[in-house]
Amino acid sequence: MAKPSSFLGVDLSPDAIKIVELKPEKGKPQLVTYGYTESRGDILIGDFISNKNITSTMLKEVVNRSKVTTNIAMAALPIASVFTSVIKLSNLIKRDLDNKAKIKALLSEEIKKILPRLLEEMSFDFNMIPSDEIEKAGPKDKLDIIQYLITAAPNEVVKDYVEIFKQSGLQLATLDIETFALVRSLIGNDKTLLMVVDIGENRTSLSIVNQTIPILNRSIQIGGANLTKAIASSMRITISEAENYKLDLGIMMAQEKMENFPKIIEDALEPIVNEIRYLLKNYYDQASQEKILDKIILTGGTALLGNYMDKYLTRVLNIRTYIGDPWARVVYPEELKPVLQEIGPRFAIALGLAMREIV
Repeated sequence: MAKPSSFLGVDLSPDAIKIVELKPEKGKPQLVTYGYTESRGDILIGDFISNKNITSTMLKEVVNRSKVTTNIAMAALPIASVFTSVIKLSNLIKRDLDNKAKIKALLSEEIKKILPRLLEEMSFDFNMIPSDEIEKAGPKDKLDIIQYLITAAPNEVVKDYVEIFKQSGLQLATLDIETFALVRSLIGNDKTLLMVVDIGENRTSLSIVNQTIPILNRSIQIGGANLTKAIASSMRITISEAENYKLDLGIMMAQEKMENFPKIIEDALEPIVNEIRYLLKNYYDQASQEKILDKIILTGGTALLGNYMDKYLTRVLNIRTYIGDPWARVVYPEELKPVLQEIGPRFAIALGLAMREIV
């Protein structure tokens, strides 16, 4: 079977559907088209998986409107839907690491002990976590410890995704994990210890990434919508007015030469800041402090709040924080740069998915 000439990354969520089609061009991903639906919370009441017919219809509409040229699609499961754990294997010969069947059998025996459900009811995958010991070892050398990141999802969830895409006229070639897509689009080959913080409309996902592998993940049901509600409540204004306040925040801060967010913003962001601190403490408690977090990469729609979110987190956490640029490794027309930079944080997952078979 011939390899497809382009790939479609699809980021499904209740607040929006985002798609990006990329094709390989001289070894680099090149933009073909992109598209998105506006927030449809009034239609997708609850989890979009519970509304498969509506979700598939909306996906089909955005695909047609964006003039997508392929039916080969990649999607991702959110962190909250996936069981993740790090499992250690020992006393393996390095050349055995290439024997995927053997490794999967060994990991299956270990994962049975910790899964919340029977292994037969879950679909699981694994990624080896790189280490200096593995890199320096020869093919016949015995390795003391090899760590694997395990990801597992209930079979019925996987089946639901397949059904949504089938109804949309798309072939779901891969069901990835959101964090891996973010690593692909935002991090590339950066092997430092870092954290990715994805602040969406209704949830924030956090991942500590080491050697390009997301080894510790967490998701909380707090996002941009909570911030809007907090502003509306504090200022006694409508939700619509609070949204406009957020949009105008950067201009207001520049005009008034404000060096910090207003207190109502900082108070609303405190739960997210606390979660970042909590995840980082968990990592240091488990892995010691031999390797210190190098930076935080921000993404998601709220990452651009007031054009100040990166500076705010750098100040309150004392950790260098940057807005991730998922378009940095993608070729696209220069005239699209302003709009792509503006929407970039919202498209990081879709981009990372479309890049999977190219980079």
